Amino acid sequence: MKNIRIDPGWPRYSRFTFAPAIQRGKLLFISGMTATDEKTKAVVGKGDIVAQTRKIYEKMREVLEAAGATFDNVVMTRDYITTTAGYRDTAEVRREVFGENFPASTGVIVQRLLREEALIEIEAVAVLD
Repeated sequence: MKNIRIDPGWPRYSRFTFAPAIQRGKLLFISGMTATDEKTKAVVGKGDIVAQTRKIYEKMREVLEAAGATFDNVVMTRDYITTTAGYRDTAEVRREVFGENFPASTGVIVQRLLREEALIEIEAVAVLD
């Protein structure tokens, strides 16, 4: 069994030393994502953790679709946040994304992320059918 790189076609990832996601058997490991626009390379929703969360899940949907999956396949998410201000409001975005099929989740407060404008980074694990 080997790793299969899942690529939603984002051009900037071709020069990085990591993949947006890796499939190993039925497991899909989605790399941590910030709210960076893949075309402009700018962080979307500066200062707005809810807008950033929404953008991250839009990007995650693209990765899941490239792997033939949906948010129903996601079993775990991990949020790295730089601020608790507004973080509770991100729960509404999770409800929009997952409905009542919530995955296991962990939230971690960090001092900062690599993209200084980023308030949140989310990674996920999915099980493919």
